[in-house]
Amino acid sequence: MAKDYEKIKLVPILSVLLITGFLLTSLASFFVSRASLRAEIAQNELPLTSDNIYSEIQRDLLRPVFISSVMATDTFLRDWVLGGEKDDKKITRYLSEIQTKYNTFTSFLVSESSKTYYHAGGVLKTVSPDDPLDSWYFRVKVMKEDYEVNVDPDKANKDAMTIFINYRVFDYDENYIGVTGVGLTVNAVKILIEKYQQKYNRTIYFIDEKGEVKLAGSDFNPAVTNISGNEFFQLFKENMGSPTGHSFSYEKDGQLVHTNLRYIDEFTWYLVVEQPEMEAVREIYRTLLINILICLIVTGVVIMLVKLSVSSYKKRIETLRGIVPICSFCKQIRDDKGYWNRVEAYVSKHTEAQFSHSICPDCVRKHYPEAGKIMDGVDEHKGVEGKGEE
Repeated sequence: MAKDYEKIKLVPILSVLLITGFLLTSLASFFVSRASLRAEIAQNELPLTSDNIYSEIQRDLLRPVFISSVMATDTFLRDWVLGGEKDDKKITRYLSEIQTKYNTFTSFLVSESSKTYYHAGGVLKTVSPDDPLDSWYFRVKVMKEDYEVNVDPDKANKDAMTIFINYRVFDYDENYIGVTGVGLTVNAVKILIEKYQQKYNRTIYFIDEKGEVKLAGSDFNPAVTNISGNEFFQLFKENMGSPTGHSFSYEKDGQLVHTNLRYIDEFTWYLVVEQPEMEAVREIYRTLLINILICLIVTGVVIMLVKLSVSSYKKRIETLRGIVPICSFCKQIRDDKGYWNRVEAYVSKHTEAQFSHSICPDCVRKHYPEAGKIMDGVDEHKGVEGKGEE
């Protein structure tokens, strides 16, 4: 009964061992792959995406910067300002032609001598240091760089948020005489963000140092206008000091989000590139499930083969149990098919035992009397052995 009990326990024990081994191997592979993927996202993928987007933003701004530089060195524009700004229609027509030819949202000129703001539609206003909305002009006036990229509402176009290229203008003796340039709508930049998101399959948006969302794609929640109230914003603040960008992770809506933060000097904003981990590890989860399925199939096949082997072995063993028909005279045994077999043949067939032949003392005396006498003088309890397997 003890042996039967051990055999009964063999199948579940083997099942547990196989399943545990497969699961441990699969889970170890999953966690190693996930850790490797996390490192790849944080160290390579997100920084590379951020670099590419930054490069494309700079490339997309090159054209309006070039247009503004051409305007700032245009002899007609400079001669018109130096000539006393006579006939507003001439400069208005010039700015209108620039806007039409290069398909910009707006084009403008602010004269240092008169402080007049000209645009494609005519004279807009006179800039003043006392007006906070005109602070950009007086900032550009004293800066060392030739131009800046600034985002402000455009008074000439119903306060539409506009990206301005403000280019300093000098006369032929390098004296400052004003600012000129063109503007792009923020909506145009949003289209660029959409293009970047589709190209890189990541969430992209811009924030300022206070967490206010400045620009975002269509998939960004419009109800979220500022992220400073979220717990994870502290991580943003800690990583805002890196001018070349920094990667970190935080939990959002129950899942881990990998993030890269990079300062965009042209906008004085931070470019945020995010990738939820669930999207990235979806393929690894699928591989884990496939491995577990294979584990169950292989375990099932192995258990089935083991059960068949145990059943076959058990059947062979049980054949020798119970009543075994044996001839009273020749001692042959009848098998379950009705055939008579010698004892050694029957036992060898149904067990793993092997036979070697010998002669017992009684048979030696009966069949070999002379040898029996000699044997009696030596040891009457030992037989004469003769090896020979059947």
